[in-house]
Order: sequence, then structure tokens, then C-alpha cells
Amino acid sequence: MMWTFVPDQREEFERIALVHRDVLLRVACRILRCESLAEDAVQETLLSAWRAFHNFERGSNSRAWLFRIMLNGIRRNRRHAIPLAELPAGQSLDTLTTGRSSFASWTRLDATAAVDALPETQRTIILAVVQGFTCKEISAMHAIPIGTVMSRLSRCRAELRKVLGPQVRAGENEVSR
Repeated sequence: MMWTFVPDQREEFERIALVHRDVLLRVACRILRCESLAEDAVQETLLSAWRAFHNFERGSNSRAWLFRIMLNGIRRNRRHAIPLAELPAGQSLDTLTTGRSSFASWTRLDATAAVDALPETQRTIILAVVQGFTCKEISAMHAIPIGTVMSRLSRCRAELRKVLGPQVRAGENEVSR
């Protein structure tokens, strides 16, 4: 059965869903680590959202709804994704950054590299937090208990502090001088 949309519904979809395209693409790029795969994932997400728009509950969080569709699609298509890079045996995130002497030299690239090195389960959680989702929304998007979200987030933050802590502490000392 084909469900047809009237012009008002198309405009409503554009207003509700298409405004989130850029943020979906940024997060998909971070998860998949490949721009063309991320673009495909976002395209599939928006197509799936369009097909299911008649089921969307008006007034609910459209961004969370779209992220859930995207994350489910990425999981479903995992076999087509580029394998994630793993750290060589014996290495940890500590080796990703070098001891820097000044906070000014701590760059966004250090934080990006640290997030990229996280396991995917933690990376998707921290990226959702950065996008402003609550633990409850992340729990719904990933279809996992909120306690699991909170523990993954805690482990993620601890790992990022371990890696980025030396630069942050160096910067705090310079600022206080």
C-alpha cells in the first residue's frame, strides 16, 4: 500500500526533519569514519523518516527520532561499513597525544583523535551527548537501559580525561600564572 503525502505534509517534514541533516551528517561521519558512507547513511535515514513520517508523533523530539533511525540503519548495514581501526597490541589512548608544553598547542585535533580512538559503543554515546541529547533520549535511541548509557558515558569521560588531562592541567597552570 502506497501512502501519499499532501503538500502540507511535505512542508512539515522539511521543517521537522531536514533541518537536522547537517548534524546527522557530522555524527555519521564520526561513527563511520568515511564521508561517502556517512552521506549514504543520512540519505537512507531521511528516506526512512519520510516513509515513516505518518507514524511520527507531532510534538515529540524529532532529532532523537532521526538519530534512532540513523543508528538503527548503521547497525543494519554494518557489513558494508569500513572496518574500524584498532589500536595495536600494547598501545592505549595515552600514546595518541604527546606531552605538550603549553595549553595553546592543545588543539581540537587532540580531542578529535581521542574520541575517534574510543570503542564505537562509547563514541556514539559521547557524540550524542555533545549533540545535546539527554541520557534518557540516548537510551531510547540505542534501545539500551539508561544505566548502560550512564556507565558507558562514565567510562568514556574517564578515558578522555586520561588522554586529554595532561593538556588541560597544563593549560590551567599557564592561565593561573
